[in-house]
This record gives sequence, C-alpha cells and structure tokens, in this order.
Amino acid sequence: MILTGETSLARVIDDHIDWFVAWHRLAFIAIAGRAEQAKNFLPPPGFAAWFKGPAQQLPQDQPVIDRIAVLHDQLHTLARLVLMKAPEGESVSEADYNAVTGKYHAFMNGVRRLERAFAVAASGLDLLTGLRSRVGLAEDLMREQGRFARTGQAFCLAIADIDHFKAINDNHGHDVGDHVLAAAADIISRSIRSFDDAYRLGGEEFLICLKETPLAQAQVVVERLRGAFAETPIAVTGKQPLSVTASFGLIESKREHTIEEMLHAADQALYRAKKAGRNRIEVA
Repeated sequence: MILTGETSLARVIDDHIDWFVAWHRLAFIAIAGRAEQAKNFLPPPGFAAWFKGPAQQLPQDQPVIDRIAVLHDQLHTLARLVLMKAPEGESVSEADYNAVTGKYHAFMNGVRRLERAFAVAASGLDLLTGLRSRVGLAEDLMREQGRFARTGQAFCLAIADIDHFKAINDNHGHDVGDHVLAAAADIISRSIRSFDDAYRLGGEEFLICLKETPLAQAQVVVERLRGAFAETPIAVTGKQPLSVTASFGLIESKREHTIEEMLHAADQALYRAKKAGRNRIEVA
C-alpha cells in the first residue's frame, strides 16, 4: 500500500503540472471561445482515484489529507471560474491569476509533503510532524522496560500537551494549527537528547521517552523543553508570531509499574498540570 500511494502521488504531481500548463494556455493564449472550453476543462482524474483508493487504506482521522482534498476541489473550481468570467478576447486579470497560482502551489506542496511521508511511512513517522507515530510505540516502550528490568537503570516518560491548542485552531484556522504542531515537533526534537525518542500521540499530545534517565535528570531535560516552548514564538505567514506554551506530566519507571500504568499516571499528572495553570511540569 505504501508503494502504491507513493507512486500514485507522483502521477498526481506530473498530471497537475501538465494541467497547469494547459490552464495557462487558456488563460493567456487560446482566449477565443475560452469560456466554452472552460466548461469542459476538468481536473486530472489521478488525485480523485488516489483519494478514493490508497488514501482510504490509511488509518482513520487524517485531517491533513482531507484538507489537501479540499484544496484540490477549491483549485479546480476557482481555475474554471476564472477562465469563464474573464472578458472575451482578453487575458485573465492579475488578481485572478495570483489566486489560482496560490491555490495551485498550496495543493502541490501538500501533495509533495504526502509523497515524502509515504516514502518514510514504513518507519512509523507521523505525516504532519515527522515524529514517530503510535505505530510500534508499545513495542518500543516494552523494549525500554525490558532493558530497565535487566540493568536497573530507570527511564522516564513525559506526556506533553500544547496549551490552549483548541483556541489556536478556532482563532487562526486548522492550517495554522497544523503549522504549530509541526513547529512544536521541531522544538521537541531540538530540546531532547539525541538518544531519546519522541512520538506524536495524536491531536496536540506528544510522548517523550527519556532513556536511562532517573527522575531528577529527566526533570532537567523536560524543564529545558518547557522553557523552549515558552521562549520560541512560532512564525506564521501573514500573522503575528504565536506564543505557545506546553504542559507536561512526568513519571519515572518502577519495577512494579506496567507501561500502561506509567502512561496512565503520566496522563493524570498532565491533567494536574493543566488544572494548576498550564505551562508547568507535574510529576506522577
């Protein structure tokens, strides 16, 4: 399925490049009888076929893919309308041209990101953030627990949650929300150590596994991460940079704890951090 999805998206990119060349011809060269030709100027069929085929084999709840599908519909609807409304015998207006090219580049960039994500999907990477996903998470944590049982060297788990993320989506839109999630993943990757692991659990929640790390040392690492969130405004195109903070629930491994119990306790600690005012760390 991964190879099929990657190959299909490559075809979508090629077809849309050809389509855009044809659109330019109608917009600026073949302007006689253009409105009539525009009625039958249909999108290439490749994206619809991919969306109804390989994309449906992915795990559910894929808002990035859904938004690219919306962009695809908006692009082709706008491109056809611009051709139909342009004055007979004249080129399309600069404003209309810029509107279509903006949608085109947004759609193509989205498809290219998906294509790159398919190329690495076998390693269980999250499509949006590039962090590890839930795929293989249980096995990874069980492996760390097994090492702890053999060596006695504790490890810690931290669950991070972006504060007031719903308000970001509500006030700025889901595209900005996705940008914040990707930027948060970058902050996490830069702030933890190279041998630690970070995962996107879903939504705005992330899990960090601090290997061979007792609680006191883990608190230093997570405090550095909390500070990095608070001190790193996230640049947003056309808007003021967003100040974002995060809350954390932290737990150290104990021999009597299962992984499920550790995750539950860390989640409860995160809840306490949220309730206590956010932008803080609570230890389970």
